[in-house]
Amino acid sequence: MNTEALIATLHTLCAAPLQLGTQLTGAMMLRLGTLALALFTAIGQLVHQQRDPRLVLAYCDLVEKFAQQVHHEQLATALDAQLSGAHALSLESFDRLRAGTCALEGEPELAVGRTCYKSAGGLLAAWLGLNYFEAQRRIDDAYLLIGRRTAQGESCEPRLPALARLYAEGGADRRSITATARRLEKLEPKDTTFDGIPDQLTARDTDGQLLEVHAARALAQLGPNAARKEISTRIGIYKELHTEKQPPALGLFIGPVIQGVHEFTLRTLASHAQVIRSIRVQSADWRTQAGKAARNATAEPDTDAPAPSPEANTQQPVADTAVTPSDPPSDPSWLQPETPMPAWAKSADEPSVADGTAHCTAQPEPVGSANDVLTPELRALNAFMAVLTATSTGGKFKPVIPRIFVYMWLSDLQNLAEAHGVTSNGVNLPPGELRRTLADANIIPVVLGGNSQPLDLGRSRRYHEGYVRAAVLARDRGCIVPDCTTPPDHVEIDHYQRAWADGGTTSVQSGAGLCPEGHHSRHVDQIKIVDVDGLPHVILPAHLDPEQKPRRNTYWGALQLGDSPDREETPPDPPEES
Repeated sequence: MNTEALIATLHTLCAAPLQLGTQLTGAMMLRLGTLALALFTAIGQLVHQQRDPRLVLAYCDLVEKFAQQVHHEQLATALDAQLSGAHALSLESFDRLRAGTCALEGEPELAVGRTCYKSAGGLLAAWLGLNYFEAQRRIDDAYLLIGRRTAQGESCEPRLPALARLYAEGGADRRSITATARRLEKLEPKDTTFDGIPDQLTARDTDGQLLEVHAARALAQLGPNAARKEISTRIGIYKELHTEKQPPALGLFIGPVIQGVHEFTLRTLASHAQVIRSIRVQSADWRTQAGKAARNATAEPDTDAPAPSPEANTQQPVADTAVTPSDPPSDPSWLQPETPMPAWAKSADEPSVADGTAHCTAQPEPVGSANDVLTPELRALNAFMAVLTATSTGGKFKPVIPRIFVYMWLSDLQNLAEAHGVTSNGVNLPPGELRRTLADANIIPVVLGGNSQPLDLGRSRRYHEGYVRAAVLARDRGCIVPDCTTPPDHVEIDHYQRAWADGGTTSVQSGAGLCPEGHHSRHVDQIKIVDVDGLPHVILPAHLDPEQKPRRNTYWGALQLGDSPDREETPPDPPEES
């Protein structure tokens, strides 16, 4: 048999089981499934041997489709085991099934008296070698997404119908759908279907729509990161409005000292949390002076240094500042290599030790020991300590200046009794804190609605800085590449309409928020940015988005075109005069 005949035969076999239907015995169906598994395994072995990257990627996609279908079958068969009463089979039947000598024709032999297993979950755990809770979890997940068992032992509709439809269609990752269903189930009252009492879903969003409907829409339309964050935000708001549990006490709590390391627990409200988040995010940005200083932070302030100004903490790249031999080194002494850097690793403009121009000035040790890895958490601690130890006359190292931008719609500003705000770092501000936050003179509210005053620097400056940058981020919230999770403080502003080197201007309209990776992707034409009614949208490559639809990232709260809550529906056209 040649390859074409083999493929034709396999294609016929794929449709044969459904066409034959009841003509296939149970033993035949199991035999076909075993052969399919063997075929899949043999194909995988051939793929592993060839090492063709194109074949590997195509096979990765195929394996993922198998995994998604296997996930469905795991839940479906767990439900079948529950509905068919598989745990009531006799001990002899279990033994013969495992040995492969059980005849599947005729009626199954059930246990007389007490059954070997108390439930289908216990049977699946022993039969498949699973933890009991994992086996029972499959049955519970099937109740949510495939079907439930009634008091009569029959199947009925699943508890979460919108997610169940999405799960059956395979319109999103089935594992993510299952995880979301578990979270939503915790918000609902106990399922009473098995007791013969109909139940209905009760968890609704602030707009009156079921949380499940919102979750299904997010999973189907958004990327995994953006969908997870939107669902978590809606669930969090629902819990705040409906929970009766008292929140933990606020304050700074002193913990134990573990091998010389002091532990503290800090609990704050959302507005204070945004200050700390701003410090943490800015300290991790190597492009800013404050972020660079966080790598060398010390607890010893220098009272002779001038006080830092808010304008000095902009996102101007450090690379744009000229470096002279008298400048201090960018890294502390404990990060300097003991041996010269090889020639192949040096940049063209980098001085060498042999030239005598390398910086050798010793630097103070940062927080932690020399053996500590300079993690983002340690840099955040350095920046936080710099803020706490800085005096009114300034510090030796430039501290991070926390910034709070609150994004809200005009309709929210007119209804502060129920309005929620979102900070630039994604912290949700409940109504009470939002009102107190807006009363603070140090807060910059960015109200979205109506025609905003355009900000334009023309050709005078290349980089989008200050309030021009703030206005771009108020519109884009962060990187506009769909599902990107780069913090807004690390986002670069790209001249997407016309490059600055080609005569482009620096303005809100000309800029689009892009993470460094997205910025690179645009310049190599991997992604395209188009203007749609004044909003920059991303067109992903065809292999990621065959529809080639302009999209915007919603992970940080930016809305798609036409989603503004202030937008009124277009009135119908007046009737024509007769």
